[in-house]
Amino acid sequence: MSQEKDLAAAAERLRELHQIGQPLLLVNVWDVASAQAVLAAGSPVVATSSVAMARARGGTDDNRERDAAFAQLRAIASAVNVPVTADIEGGYGMAPDALVESLIAAGVVGCNIEDTDYAPGNMLVPAEEQAAYLAGIRSAAEAAGVRVVLNARIDAIIRHPDRDAALALEEVLHRARLYLEAGVDCVYPIGLSDPALTAQVVSELQAPVNVNPSDPLGALAEAGAARISLGGGPHGWMVRELEARTGRLLAGDATTFSTPAN
Repeated sequence: MSQEKDLAAAAERLRELHQIGQPLLLVNVWDVASAQAVLAAGSPVVATSSVAMARARGGTDDNRERDAAFAQLRAIASAVNVPVTADIEGGYGMAPDALVESLIAAGVVGCNIEDTDYAPGNMLVPAEEQAAYLAGIRSAAEAAGVRVVLNARIDAIIRHPDRDAALALEEVLHRARLYLEAGVDCVYPIGLSDPALTAQVVSELQAPVNVNPSDPLGALAEAGAARISLGGGPHGWMVRELEARTGRLLAGDATTFSTPAN
């Protein structure tokens, strides 16, 4: 079987996991070791976090470090045998054909594309312009024979002056409808975690919606979420745990690291 056929099948497996009310839980990774860890725990897919990857390489998460990001993605995808979906920020300024070609070459079958305008840095790309870009990516993926799973991130909540999901809801829904019409598989209003608002968005769209976690997670399933992303959170956990353990070790706590050094 050719690589393209393998990737096409992986893309369909990933797409099938986006079920309204049965959310795909993604503990986002940043390198080969973290990817292998979530697989060992039972995750059916690997999803990356651009901010975690940037922190791991000592870089920035501002849509500029394309080559470094794709090098990391190639390493991750080559080390696992499950579908990989990548957070590729705003697409690194790449044309749709080039972006799809790079994803497939890296072994990646899904991606997040966000709609922040990185020129001013704190505004949104005009909705119609972003929808056209997403439609171009969908068309390029179809032509390539690998129907890359498109998760359209909507940054209206995090760009709202008050970061208020309820106040940004009208813009979220407007953009979500345009992006779904453009052919995306899932919409991701980053910052949406309230189950009641999630239920409203799902009811309005009747399409897969990606949200951030709330407590309890089960409430988001009941609200109809199709995907839950932890983003840069897991990398933050690991760094904070390393810092805490290192501090205790340097303070003389010999039990902090109990595993053999190898």
